[in-house]
Amino acid sequence: MLTTYKSLISIVFGGCLLGMAASAGAQTGENPVSWDGAPESDGQIAMKMGYSNSISWSTLGTTLRRFGQLVSIYSDNQIRPRIYPGGQLGSEREMIQQAQQGAVQVTIPAANNLAPLAPTMNIFVLPYIVDSTDKMNNLQDELGPTVTDRVIDEAGVRIVGWENSGWREFFYNADEPISQPSDLSRFKMRVPQNPIMIATYEAWGANPTPVNWVQTYNALEQGVVQGGDSPIRDIVGAKFTEVVNRVTTLHYNMLIHPIVVSERWFQSLDDFQKKAVLRAGREATAYVRWWQPLREEQWWQQARDEGLMINAIEDESEWEQQAQKLWPEFVDSLGSDGQQLLDEAKRINAQYDQSH
Repeated sequence: MLTTYKSLISIVFGGCLLGMAASAGAQTGENPVSWDGAPESDGQIAMKMGYSNSISWSTLGTTLRRFGQLVSIYSDNQIRPRIYPGGQLGSEREMIQQAQQGAVQVTIPAANNLAPLAPTMNIFVLPYIVDSTDKMNNLQDELGPTVTDRVIDEAGVRIVGWENSGWREFFYNADEPISQPSDLSRFKMRVPQNPIMIATYEAWGANPTPVNWVQTYNALEQGVVQGGDSPIRDIVGAKFTEVVNRVTTLHYNMLIHPIVVSERWFQSLDDFQKKAVLRAGREATAYVRWWQPLREEQWWQQARDEGLMINAIEDESEWEQQAQKLWPEFVDSLGSDGQQLLDEAKRINAQYDQSH
């Protein structure tokens, strides 16, 4: 009874803290990601959380704030979170490496940035692996246990949840909109340093140019690249509306970010604390899956208000056929037993299609 009562107090008090932090942030203009969790006390376990995005209202910040709050509550304040946004702890690759050593406890990298250390994550980078947000959610849920075990072995980090930022939309400067793959031949398109994504653009006849995300605005402004792809959240959040004039929507790839915790740190926790972290990961995932679609229309409206011309590719069959031809070439990029992993993903997707 005492434990239940303590938990109830923690939940109520945690909710009060969240409301107070949000109110204070609104009144003072402070970045809400400076929220430090529940009150500090002796013997708390530090949980340092870092992410690369500096946009305070991004889904990354929202996801980690929610996760941190829930860990505080469900651990009865035994674990103390602290969030470091905007790449304060380094690049996504550097934060993953710090998590491997236990110096950073939690981070939330893009799947394509985790893939060099955990090749299994490339399953989510394959073009047209899914064709809807719900199917991606289902693939993460059903394939998740297998992916988690493999990523622990490959990279020494544990996936405890997921954030989906949205579909990668083309953003670019042009007089005419992109409507078919051959239209890309006139563009240098910014891509991450990921071989599957580079090959996908090459299959469409484009000139993919790897550029670090934080350098993309300058690259667009200086004409080093004419475009790239990212969810609409990032397009407006990074102020690309100042340097491009068009967005074309398509569904070849979804930008996803697993919530990863240091396996070394996780194994140092007791069973009660581990359960708190795992529960927080599941519930943060459910929360952001509810929250992100609510905000997305606001981001699209902001893009329109800031002058972007938007068109949709209505028939993606040609794009899909050209891109999916690459799948056999990248089986080895999926880690050990890559074909088995791909077959399992196909089975899960086929089962989803049959039931919907």
